[in-house]
Amino acid sequence: MTAQNKKLFLTLALASIFYFLSSATVFAQNTSSFTVSPPSLDFSLKPGQKVERTIKVTNTSQEKMDFTVNIEDFVVTDNKGTPELLAPGVLPNNRFAASSWSVAIPDSFSIEPGKSQTTVIYINVPKDANPGGRYFAAAVRSVNDSTLTSTGAKVNTVVGCLIRLKVDGVIKENARLVSFLAPIFSEYGPVPFTTEIRNFGDIHASPRATVEVKDLFGRKVYSFALDNLNIFPGTARIYKNSLEIKWLLGRFTAKLEGYYGTGNKLPLSANLAFWVIPYKLIIAVLLAVAISIIAYSYFKKKQEAKEIIEEEK
Repeated sequence: MTAQNKKLFLTLALASIFYFLSSATVFAQNTSSFTVSPPSLDFSLKPGQKVERTIKVTNTSQEKMDFTVNIEDFVVTDNKGTPELLAPGVLPNNRFAASSWSVAIPDSFSIEPGKSQTTVIYINVPKDANPGGRYFAAAVRSVNDSTLTSTGAKVNTVVGCLIRLKVDGVIKENARLVSFLAPIFSEYGPVPFTTEIRNFGDIHASPRATVEVKDLFGRKVYSFALDNLNIFPGTARIYKNSLEIKWLLGRFTAKLEGYYGTGNKLPLSANLAFWVIPYKLIIAVLLAVAISIIAYSYFKKKQEAKEIIEEEK
């Protein structure tokens, strides 16, 4: 074997070893996982009332895993409803916090591969609790399963059971339809719709709404429903929908009708109008018709002139 061939063989061998080790590492990371069920809990309790619920943690990996369970408050700050867990004391004046009302027992345990462990969430609402929504989570962390951040710090995997608690009493429910938009003019469908609903109340809102689209003659051409999503206090949700028809022509109206709140008695409504005109296609058709008429007239005149000449002969 020549020196060049030896160098090539060594390079290929090192590359193969590196690929094998990299694949093994990725495989090991992918096998460390767990689930928590149910993913959320909803309660409606009176001040001074107590309740307990069980959640289940399942080790879906191929290794024994150690877990801790912490009760932590969460907030939502974006328009997608993404919960953000809060460390103790981060928002001391958060009027929607209630982690101090709850405890998980047991709060640490080990689970063999493919097995499950239950833990009980105890909730005790204070007698002087103000009415409204409270939001916290049973945050389950794997002691074994961690990832590296961009700064090199290790972060344990967290899966939470979100707890939405309603403390009974006189509660302010106030959701507003901030915007209901579609392009004023489109050439073709689909036509996109954007709806924003903001919650100014003391408890999360779960609006139900449908949009009905009619043509110039009042005929229904399409309808769709907004996704059933929770909107947390002080936040908004943006809904993306579309009129899924390509070939449309003329002026259309869209009417949103919905409701929210206790007993679904609080209304939401909005209207808009838009145009869909495939102008390029119309221009092309008109040009084709015009060219056909001109060509017909030209050949007709030419034929008539030819017939006149033949008659004169």
